Amino acid sequence: MVELARPHQRHASAPRRRRGLRLFAVVAGVLAVLLAVTAAVGYWLWQRDPVGDEALSGPIPERTVAPLRHGVFVGTEPADADAFAEWFGADVDLVVDFSTRQTWEEIADPAYMIEAWQNTGYQPVYSIALLPEGDASATIEKGATGEYNDYYRQLAQNLVDAGQGSAILRLGWEFNLETSRWSTPDSGAFVAYWRQVTETMRSVPGQDFEFDWNPNNGKNKYDAVEYYPGDDYVDYVGIDAYDVSYAWRTYPYPDDCDAGCRADRQERAWDKAIFGGKRGLEFWADFARHRGKPLTLPEWGLWDRDDEHAGGLNAYYIEQMHDFIADPANGVAYQAYFEFNGHDGPHKLMTTYQEAGETFRTLFADQ
Repeated sequence: MVELARPHQRHASAPRRRRGLRLFAVVAGVLAVLLAVTAAVGYWLWQRDPVGDEALSGPIPERTVAPLRHGVFVGTEPADADAFAEWFGADVDLVVDFSTRQTWEEIADPAYMIEAWQNTGYQPVYSIALLPEGDASATIEKGATGEYNDYYRQLAQNLVDAGQGSAILRLGWEFNLETSRWSTPDSGAFVAYWRQVTETMRSVPGQDFEFDWNPNNGKNKYDAVEYYPGDDYVDYVGIDAYDVSYAWRTYPYPDDCDAGCRADRQERAWDKAIFGGKRGLEFWADFARHRGKPLTLPEWGLWDRDDEHAGGLNAYYIEQMHDFIADPANGVAYQAYFEFNGHDGPHKLMTTYQEAGETFRTLFADQ
């Protein structure tokens, strides 16, 4: 004979189930709170910027910024600079250039580059290497001791002899990029080396050089703020600011990205990486202001990169760069568009990006 369960036995497990559900709800609630707190703390830690905050603290000194001057990089080709100026329809005052830099001899005596720009009417903005690319034994640490000073003394003398003693020098440009030959985790050695070079070159009679401390814009492996050599050793704070972004929902464009999608991502790239972000142009303009230095833009431009983290044809970027440069509060002394198509991708407004080129000419030629 089968014994039937009594009613109170059949329902005895119900309170246990309710208690289990309540316990589950409590545990889930606690986990949700912990996740929220963790996310908030993580965001706070990500937002914290003690190095940047320190750099932007204290009184803001007075500074004098001369009227904006226009420049360009076209390679070591004066005829191409002339062609750009004619296309631009306004004065081009400066030319940015780079010498070969495989050896110390090429760094100390870039005769072909100096001769190319001699008596052309353009003020040269020379990109000066801190180490030769073909000599792995040369180091920033050795430079910090003054071991390479003679090369820079020779370079200074060569420039003075050629009538280019007032050149602007982008010493060790883009040093905060991991791929730079002179990038280093030793910020103290970098600062000491910079001071060695500037003091050496300034000691040459007849010189009137101006030194442009020139990091790359945005987030990079090395925080450039920690590599600032001091106000006495810097004349300009220069930032290379291409239309490049690794911020979320910017570049690359999705395969099905229509015009509205592209516009949204271009705007986000400007807001989150190029102008905004911890080390965007907004920060660097404030940094230069706190140092009492004019800001410069020795390299900027459109780009179509192999990794697709650039905007390509993007008139919005040109417009935003114009507005940033034209704002007197940002203290921009000169801007130089990178009018060159290289192995790493195109930039040229005159040919590759003609639609954006018209925007550039319309906006900048009136300044």
